[in-house]
Amino acid sequence: MELISLIIFLFCAAMAAGSILLLTRLLEERPAPFVRSLFYHNIFISAFGFYGIWGQFIIVALAGSRLSPDTFSTVSVISLLLGLPFLVFGWMMILRFGAEAAGLQFRNYHTLSFLVVNFGIIIGLGFTLRDMDFIDALPVFKYFYATSASAYSFTAALLLIRGRQGSSGKRDRKVLAALIAAGAVAQAAVLLLLPYSVWMGLVFVFLLFAVITLLPLYLTYKAEMPPCPHPDPLQMPQGIDDFIRRHEISPREAEIIAEICNGLSNKEIADKLFISLQTVKDHTSRIYSKTNVRNRMQLMAMVQGLDARH
Repeated sequence: MELISLIIFLFCAAMAAGSILLLTRLLEERPAPFVRSLFYHNIFISAFGFYGIWGQFIIVALAGSRLSPDTFSTVSVISLLLGLPFLVFGWMMILRFGAEAAGLQFRNYHTLSFLVVNFGIIIGLGFTLRDMDFIDALPVFKYFYATSASAYSFTAALLLIRGRQGSSGKRDRKVLAALIAAGAVAQAAVLLLLPYSVWMGLVFVFLLFAVITLLPLYLTYKAEMPPCPHPDPLQMPQGIDDFIRRHEISPREAEIIAEICNGLSNKEIADKLFISLQTVKDHTSRIYSKTNVRNRMQLMAMVQGLDARH
């Protein structure tokens, strides 16, 4: 069992690292808001998986035989409770991903309401479970996760399917919605139908990391989802003229900087400016060299920060 647990742990670590690397590459190529939200979703869910779930296995392996049953139970309950904030932020980000990919807005009051409700639930769970044994507390965790994860996953799936009128990538959004919903159903089934055992924990945590890996894999290799265009081009910040002169940016390079800040990919910039894709890549490389940045995210941050200096 120890060998099987180690193999699954290594698979989970590989899936977490691979998904983050894929999304990092996607953010460099196409810094769309929905990609950024999925990136943070994967970060938070991975943190919960390693801290809240694999933490239980580590507690058993390292200290299970040295702790009294009461102490071991208390440590296990506290470990799960401390992992729940990562889970809440992960759920919020999957909702943001669903809304942004469909061209909808996830406003600040949505975020605030979500966090207030869910952290209120966590505080309530803390008071409820503070005197319970781990075996008695585990069903509460299982039902909380199954109910909440299913609710938020299906909401994100519905947002993806619904979409804003005129938003692109409908077929790809349906596939992503199906992956999110199927992942939630599979995880809930494992928690609610399998008896508590090491096997239940291993299957659940494997599914947890598999789902967050499938989404960036599909976005990277299958999906064709351009970011929803802004109703109007973004206004370039004050100080952009000084920035262009200081870095000796050519007029064509200035056009490409503006389109990068509007969230367009290299291919979309090439189509819009009627130039080849390789020409866009060459200009972009020179822009990075002149401004001493490594990727689109750094360039956008540099341009957006001009307002703060004027």
